[in-house]
Amino acid sequence: MKTIIKIVKHQPKEKCISVKICRLHSHLSIDEYKSKRVNYSSLDLTDNQTFTDSLSRRCSHRIDSQDENLEILSDNIPEQVLGEFDIDSLVGKVIECDVSSGIRGILPMRRVNL
Repeated sequence: MKTIIKIVKHQPKEKCISVKICRLHSHLSIDEYKSKRVNYSSLDLTDNQTFTDSLSRRCSHRIDSQDENLEILSDNIPEQVLGEFDIDSLVGKVIECDVSSGIRGILPMRRVNL
């Protein structure tokens, strides 16, 4: 899943930014989402890429909560599929499943000399 982030305010004295975040393929404009203050003192400020990666990881839980709060379209309401496997009985049914996103990113490390 791809996300987009919009920084709407910077407060350098408090080392905080106000950000809006949503899915890239959201059906709402990013401006329609609420902003959230984020303290950036613990984020990776090495360059733009590492900053946006660490900010995205910090705020990614908001995407899940946004998805949970949206209404489900009537055509998208899933059915439970129980019993023995029969692919013909699944044709035309909407089935719910979880997708694991395999979180990858740069890990903070220290050099250890032995």
